[in-house]
Amino acid sequence: MEKVEQVMEEIISATSGTQYITNPLWDFNQSSYDKSNQLTFVNNFQIEYRPISELRIRGKFGLTVGRYNAQVFKSPEMSEFLTTEVLKKGSYNESNTKSSSYDGSLDISYGKTFGEHTVNAIGGMQISENQSNLSIFQAIGYSSDMFSNPNFSNGYPEGGKPSSSISRIRHASYYANFNYGYQLRYLLDFNLRSDGSSVYGVDNPFSTTWSLGLGWNIHNESFFRQNNILNYMKLRYSVGNPGNANLNAKMANSVYTYYTSYPNMFGLSALVKTWGNSGLKWQRTNEQNWGLDVEMFQNRLRLNVDYFRKKTDPLLLDIDFPPSSGITSVPMNIGAMRNQGVTFTGSYIIIRKPDMNWTVNANLRHITSEYYNIGDLLEKYNEKGRTNQSLIRYYDGASPTALYAVRSAGIDPMTGNEIFIRKDGSYTFKWDSADEVICGDSTPDIEGAFGSSFYWKGFSINAIFSYRYGGQAFLSTLFNKVENISDVQVKYNQDKRALYGRWQKPGDIAKFKRIDDTTVTNMSSRFIADDNTLELSTLSVGYETTTGKWLQSIGASSFNVRIYGNNLFRLSTIKEERGIDYPFSRKISASIGVRF
Repeated sequence: MEKVEQVMEEIISATSGTQYITNPLWDFNQSSYDKSNQLTFVNNFQIEYRPISELRIRGKFGLTVGRYNAQVFKSPEMSEFLTTEVLKKGSYNESNTKSSSYDGSLDISYGKTFGEHTVNAIGGMQISENQSNLSIFQAIGYSSDMFSNPNFSNGYPEGGKPSSSISRIRHASYYANFNYGYQLRYLLDFNLRSDGSSVYGVDNPFSTTWSLGLGWNIHNESFFRQNNILNYMKLRYSVGNPGNANLNAKMANSVYTYYTSYPNMFGLSALVKTWGNSGLKWQRTNEQNWGLDVEMFQNRLRLNVDYFRKKTDPLLLDIDFPPSSGITSVPMNIGAMRNQGVTFTGSYIIIRKPDMNWTVNANLRHITSEYYNIGDLLEKYNEKGRTNQSLIRYYDGASPTALYAVRSAGIDPMTGNEIFIRKDGSYTFKWDSADEVICGDSTPDIEGAFGSSFYWKGFSINAIFSYRYGGQAFLSTLFNKVENISDVQVKYNQDKRALYGRWQKPGDIAKFKRIDDTTVTNMSSRFIADDNTLELSTLSVGYETTTGKWLQSIGASSFNVRIYGNNLFRLSTIKEERGIDYPFSRKISASIGVRF
């Protein structure tokens, strides 16, 4: 067997020293490994009791316990340690996770019909807890790969030590739901819920939410005559204040980091890592929705239209704190936000036969949002965003997805410098953050999807297109790879427009500033463009059959084959630029199935 060499080529450079081109087959033959094991125990228990037919009492309890271990050993002979000190070659990483969770519920439900009246009611409670304990350590320095046990290592990495974390989240909920219907014409739903969670401050651990829904089945009214044009019509209205508990478990509590290497007369040294807010409140949204459902032409055409309005108060934001406090930010309830919009969904069955079906469908959404009740509380935060070239701002009446920049008149053909437009409309070569205005919004005017599905004697094809129109986007690739290139970065791989698209001599009509200007480029409307997009999100073609002599011969009951494609093409007013590390991907897959 031919011997595998570790080093394939040596490159000697006067500036960067010797570089080695190693053989991947060498690393493949070493005694390194990456392995893990997991053990999970799950137990679910349920009991149900019906004292009378209309009343049901049900209880549930579930318990899950898990253990996970992962070990990664890298032989000291691996190529990545070729130039490493002898006593630091090789490494061993181990992580262990212990997790446990339980959840339980008890509910009582009652349902009965009294003549033309229908009543359903349910009440109950839920409790849950999720706990995890994670420990990690790393050891380095192996003289041989015969033994990977940490006992054979030389110690921890420089400045390293074992680490661990513990997380525990608890929830408790109490709820009551009531439904009423009269002659299947008038409908009423009412929900009341109180939720408590450890992710919120001790001052506000519980929050009560509610919702009320009304419905009118117009097609069940006596004046609604049965016809072949309009078959179904329903009006809907709902109002409520749903909550949101999707937050970090330690957001409401202060977290300290202890330093064992700095002992003092009082014990361990501790620094504040996260400054909690015990007064943190639930982020509530008061929402109203008006809806209309229609079915026409023997239920071939279905239309759904909804108009909604939301008010979120209070908002939950991470506010920056001065470094002298020892932390970077604190979660706080500041300001509120309004949302309103319209959604439309429609579908039409073009062909409806036993062996053939062809349906087309589409949906559309238009949403607007704005902040309010913020005032000047976040002006310092906004000022920092202008200084650090950030797109995030908080202003009353402004959209949360607005794009802020100084307006630009383009590149001066004579000097190659950018011309900026002040708020008063005058021109200047000097960029000033005070001239910043809204130059676009990343939320489109309309967005949605449309598609079609066709079936004929086992053959099927489905296609879904997605679109957006009226929004804008910040061109970060142009901002960071064509301009904002320093003298040092010029020698590295850059966008080719950094050479061909920039101003070079007087009279050039260019989009980018002069090529010898390596000063910082500030955000301007030159890097904001309309983002209108149409893409084929999903395409699938397949065939399925349950008949055929060949199926019977092998004892099978059905056979199917399908080809899937995702993001097969994309049309946009902005060229998709994602770089070589994360390129735009088109996926094609296929599946074959036989059922016996």
